[in-house]
Amino acid sequence: MLSIALTRTDAPLGLNANCLENPTLSMGTNHENTKTLRTIPFAGCFGADARAAGFRGPVFVGLPDDSQSSYLRGSAGAPEVIRAAYDGRCYNSTSESGVDLAGKVADFGDISAEDCFEKTYRKYCSVSESLVAEGKVPFFAGGDHAVTVPVVDGLKTLGQPVQVVQIDAHPDLYPEFEGSRFSHACTAARILEMEHVDLVVQIGIRALNRVQQEQMKRFGSRLRVLEARELDDRASLAAYMESEVPVYVSVDMDGFDPSYAPGVSHPVPGGLSPRQVLNLFHRANWTLVGMDAVEVNPLRDVNHLTAILAARILHEGMAYSWQQSQF
Repeated sequence: MLSIALTRTDAPLGLNANCLENPTLSMGTNHENTKTLRTIPFAGCFGADARAAGFRGPVFVGLPDDSQSSYLRGSAGAPEVIRAAYDGRCYNSTSESGVDLAGKVADFGDISAEDCFEKTYRKYCSVSESLVAEGKVPFFAGGDHAVTVPVVDGLKTLGQPVQVVQIDAHPDLYPEFEGSRFSHACTAARILEMEHVDLVVQIGIRALNRVQQEQMKRFGSRLRVLEARELDDRASLAAYMESEVPVYVSVDMDGFDPSYAPGVSHPVPGGLSPRQVLNLFHRANWTLVGMDAVEVNPLRDVNHLTAILAARILHEGMAYSWQQSQF
């Protein structure tokens, strides 16, 4: 199994964060047989300066908080692994759709968590608000799924209704879980309580219990659930969403079948394939205002397969947003 050791540098904009300009990747099966290699983070896409006047490109932001995980910790370590494992010595900067993002993505570094989630919430929400207000499209790497709530909250600065696409095995609709309203098991419930969110479409669900079925009734037509068993490779959101609406995409990596994404804390068999999720992007007709990939747990991953897949999904999302910015 691969292990990763990373050299950290100061993050831009004075944030208390990690900007991995010179990470190293340690490869080996044990401590005696290890070779350290220089990596090219995120397939060579990083290099843009988000502070440059007029920059409207994709911005990568790490949100290393897993304090709201209900079962296993570990996803706080995912952002730096996602950067390094998607190594430009192996992967190139051109998306499936033919968009070359070499040097066109800004890396904001990792936004550190605070000593309680209420403070972390305010911090992450503020970062989201600032980026969106400046006309940038943020791409967040979690962290557990609770980090999605403050960044979607920050989208209220757009001043218009937003729709959310949630790739997930779990509907995350608990009103509260184990005494916490901000558990990662409550993510969709908190988002659906926001006035600026007028629709959540969940894709890949296969762990819907009685409590969450009752919550579905509560939210009514503002929530649409597409269970994994209902989908095939021709799946499209055209029948569920209006075209050209502002959309935020949240990808919980356990939405994928564990054979593709073993490095998650809550693997559920019978999930989506990468091809199904990538095709949703290729067939989309929305205005992408932000995206995240969450719940990668490097402590449970196999050869960084899940981290690489998370990076690939973010890469394709960035390519989509780049294309839309050119028109």
